[in-house]
Amino acid sequence: MRMIQFTAAVFLTGASFLPAVALAQASDAASDTEIVVTAQKREQLASDVPISMTAMSGAELDRRGVNSTLDLANYVPGLAIGQNTGDGDFPFISLRGVSMRDFADTNESPSAVYIDDFYKANLMGLDGQTFDLDRVEVLRGPQGTLYGRNATGGLIKFVTKKPGDTLDGYVTAQYGSYNEIKVEGAVGGPIANGISARISAVHHEHDGWLENIYPGRPDGNALDTTAVRGQLLIEPTDSFSALATVQYYKNDNDAGNLFGHSVVAVNAQGLAVANPNPAATDSFGYRQPVRDDPRFTNSDRDAYLKSEQLTATGRLEYKAGDVSLISVTGYEWSKKDQASDSDSSPFDIRGTEAHPRGKQFSQELRAQGESGPVTWIVGGYYLNYHVYGYQKRYRGPVIGFRPNVTYDLKTDSYALFANADWSLGDVTLTGGLRYSKEKKKYALTNGEFGVVFNETTAGALAKQDDDNVSFNARVSYKPVADTLLYAGVARSYKGGTFNVGYTAIAFNAIPVKPEQLTSYEAGVKQRFGDLVSVDVSAFYYDYKDSQAFQYDGTLGTATTFNRDATVYGAELEAHARPVKGLELGLLVSYLDATLKDVNLPSGGAVVDTRMPLSPKWTVTGLAAYTVDLGGSGSIRIGGDVTRRSSQYFDAYNSPYHYEPGYTVANASVSWTSQNGKLELEAFAKNIGDTVYRTYSFDLSVSLLATDVWGRPQWFGGGATFRF
Repeated sequence: MRMIQFTAAVFLTGASFLPAVALAQASDAASDTEIVVTAQKREQLASDVPISMTAMSGAELDRRGVNSTLDLANYVPGLAIGQNTGDGDFPFISLRGVSMRDFADTNESPSAVYIDDFYKANLMGLDGQTFDLDRVEVLRGPQGTLYGRNATGGLIKFVTKKPGDTLDGYVTAQYGSYNEIKVEGAVGGPIANGISARISAVHHEHDGWLENIYPGRPDGNALDTTAVRGQLLIEPTDSFSALATVQYYKNDNDAGNLFGHSVVAVNAQGLAVANPNPAATDSFGYRQPVRDDPRFTNSDRDAYLKSEQLTATGRLEYKAGDVSLISVTGYEWSKKDQASDSDSSPFDIRGTEAHPRGKQFSQELRAQGESGPVTWIVGGYYLNYHVYGYQKRYRGPVIGFRPNVTYDLKTDSYALFANADWSLGDVTLTGGLRYSKEKKKYALTNGEFGVVFNETTAGALAKQDDDNVSFNARVSYKPVADTLLYAGVARSYKGGTFNVGYTAIAFNAIPVKPEQLTSYEAGVKQRFGDLVSVDVSAFYYDYKDSQAFQYDGTLGTATTFNRDATVYGAELEAHARPVKGLELGLLVSYLDATLKDVNLPSGGAVVDTRMPLSPKWTVTGLAAYTVDLGGSGSIRIGGDVTRRSSQYFDAYNSPYHYEPGYTVANASVSWTSQNGKLELEAFAKNIGDTVYRTYSFDLSVSLLATDVWGRPQWFGGGATFRF
């Protein structure tokens, strides 16, 4: 009953908003072409897709200064991003509260990430691929039918700009705070009859912005990344095309990613959870100096983050009448070497290193087309993913490095899928099924504690052999051309996994079962020509065996475990152009995410908690105004403000890992020449220099915790030349 009342309230609110914005329809405003998306693996207008989604063009991403997934979270309702360590490492993606926070490199995200049609099992280096994009599509809610076993939370799809039939390109140079230098460029076009190509590249670097007061050590969270992408498109006839893409990414960050340091206490009120204790010292006798700005560290260790990734994909398409046959083949090789100061103190006490390697091969074959009123797609998918490596702990000059913890995880996944839309005039029925079978084999050797976990020592516990069926069933109704109402139910799965950890873990706690999410959702998409768009959605999740994660700071154990959860919420995304040159936007997300039956540490109570990275409210306001200067070009002034309510970074809801609500504002001003070829821009990010965290780690066994801070105030400017 509560969910029904909540859903009704959301839709009444959205409905009451529509007449007000409809008044803008009579105004004279510039017309923009609506984004064409491939959310259902075919081209559609975003307003015709009966899924809650956000789509942004490459030009829009550039205007908003989106350089990473962390930036993207400001412009997508329901999306929150945490950081494992800092700039250049993999992100913790939380979409409507569904996230994987385990920092082990063996894990895959429950919100799938695609680069074009290629699923990225390994998110290392993801931010290095957000360049020369045609668009980004973020699909909220389970997408398992078309996108596979790890799309319980949803999907983020980066679509690169493809070679065209005319020569075009651009060069961008940017300079900003902390000696930030970003140089990006691309050129593409025809090179022969039926053959075109495009090459894109980016180099992005800046000094560390987390001040390190330890003498002789560099500041933390620097960046030094380079990526190159090459594409070759062959179209000998109108019915056949072949696209080959190769991309190389490298991050060579010698400064590493560093943490802030805080002192905590445990056992407050009988619960063994971390509590702030700023007046005390940690168990090593250290307390960080008190400063007005807490975004600093006193780290003695030689930290670094070095990573490489090579990705190659091939897409073949053959059209025979109304039917298309499509093959997508992908391969990716990944490597990371990372060292961190896990105590973030000037004492030579604690350190960690991680050295993962990954290899991925995938193959999708599908046929799709139209048969009368039915638009259909059928296909098969195979994934082979192998991630292996080692990690180790440093325990001071006397003990030194402890023996390695080595791991080896092999995954083979197979799937068959089908989806169909049946048009009945104004009503469309959608149904889809996906059968998946997944086999995993795992080996873990913890040399420090003498733990050997593999098929020989653990038997069936070291293997997983699961199959499942994902489905979706929706009905959508289009009473008039610019209105779409939809409702449906969908179910997705995320494959099982295994724990790594630095400490000994009981054999039966190492395997983690698959999770299952069933979603009930309804929404409305309303358009008033090119002047106003309003999308409203409400949802309820029945989340079985959620793969929750907790670092138990009292024991020093990092464990992913299964717990049920319930999630409900709503989103509003509205954009309007009430007068010529003026653009307004409002993004609102409400989220109530509850993790059930969490065992608090050291024999604590069993309680329900708020899911991590799940602020109840996120509100973003956007505004931009463009002034036409006639023959002198145009000036655009824009900005946005995002307010996030409080959230937790841990499943225990420890007081220390509670992040209060905060507000971040960004602004930019740009001049564009009359022919659109030259653009000059100045920007300011986090204008008010808001101090906030994106993640924190619990080490209360040593009476300390470490923090990953959000970026400080940042200014810069640049120039873009297009041809």
